[in-house]
Amino acid sequence: MNNEKRTIASNFFSLTVLQAVNYLLPILVLPFLVRVLGLDKFGLVMFAQSLAAFFIIAVDFGFEISGTREIALAKKNKENLSQIFSAILIIKLALIIFWFITLFLLVEFIPRFKNNSIVYYLSFGIVIGHAIFPVWFFQGIEKMKFVTFINILAKLIFTVLLFIVIREESDYYLVPAFNSIGFILAGILGLLLCLKYVRFVKPPINLIKRLFIDSISLFFGKFATNLYTTCNVLILGFFVSDAIVGVYSSMEKLIIAVKNIYSPFYQASFPWLSNQSQNNRIKFLKKVTPIVFSIGLVIALVIYGFGDIILELIYDDELVNQYVLVFKILGVIAIFASLNMMLVSLYFTAVKLYKSRMQILIITGLFHLPLSLILVKLYGIYGMATAVMITEFFLLVIAFYFFQKHISEKLLID
Repeated sequence: MNNEKRTIASNFFSLTVLQAVNYLLPILVLPFLVRVLGLDKFGLVMFAQSLAAFFIIAVDFGFEISGTREIALAKKNKENLSQIFSAILIIKLALIIFWFITLFLLVEFIPRFKNNSIVYYLSFGIVIGHAIFPVWFFQGIEKMKFVTFINILAKLIFTVLLFIVIREESDYYLVPAFNSIGFILAGILGLLLCLKYVRFVKPPINLIKRLFIDSISLFFGKFATNLYTTCNVLILGFFVSDAIVGVYSSMEKLIIAVKNIYSPFYQASFPWLSNQSQNNRIKFLKKVTPIVFSIGLVIALVIYGFGDIILELIYDDELVNQYVLVFKILGVIAIFASLNMMLVSLYFTAVKLYKSRMQILIITGLFHLPLSLILVKLYGIYGMATAVMITEFFLLVIAFYFFQKHISEKLLID
């Protein structure tokens, strides 16, 4: 038990350091990009990154959860570990090819993308970097210090290149280029570090099929999540100008950073929780719930009370400051996200309720898509912020319903 606690503490520390860097670098980079590129080009770059985020989810295919669990269960058997590692990489490489062809068709046949094709092609490098970086492997063997080191290295490369090279609006295409370089280098380095624990082998076809099938529900769940997270910028981009997209993106990036403060703890706890009894899992949730809820409430109150000051300090942009109400609406998400992630991203995956998780996320995604389209058409950027807030609350209600249903069924079985 002491060794388990030390491992969780070590992973939690590593992920917390990474999250701290994820907080600090956007505070440096985003204001710089808004000032140098202007909100129009900044909005274009963020729009392209949102499209890349969709492809990242499509290529990950749920392996950040299923892959982590498979590796965690097989980590004591090097041969099985190597087969699982190789099988997942083969699937990911096939998915990279498929989704690049999809991007090519989008760019070449849709004017909205064709006019700025270089930005979309360069942004796909981020997808490649994410796909080959085996975070699922390091999380499964509970060696998150490697993830922290490599991710920080990638982000530092990207940040340094931005500040040294980008000087004017016409340099906007270099943002996705440098971002891609950082992530691809990180991916290559991550693969090389994996060779300390595994080797590349030819995995059985049956294993590839099983891993692919096991992750289908996770992919659809993550895809549904994408409908009310990263797709928001894409949806907004079809109704408003690139400048307004830039305004929304600048605030959304801050809210995403807020949501991710819970990730280090949940990610560090996931391998451990997967191997616990049901009673221990419930005790863990009861102990953690009031803590994460309190943190979320404090964050939401700070954003509501000091949102204008926060935006002024970080961006110092007149147009961004005009939409401070959008930031305050989005701030409410901090309360719901803390509990949503605990149930959907931690508990349901730890107990391998992939199908229930998929159902929760698909219901939420289908709820959000028409809601956001209607509210954006009526109220623009304010409509999107309101739709996102309502959807996060809806997700919490649905997740809690499924959680209670599962607990009741377990009691009847036991």
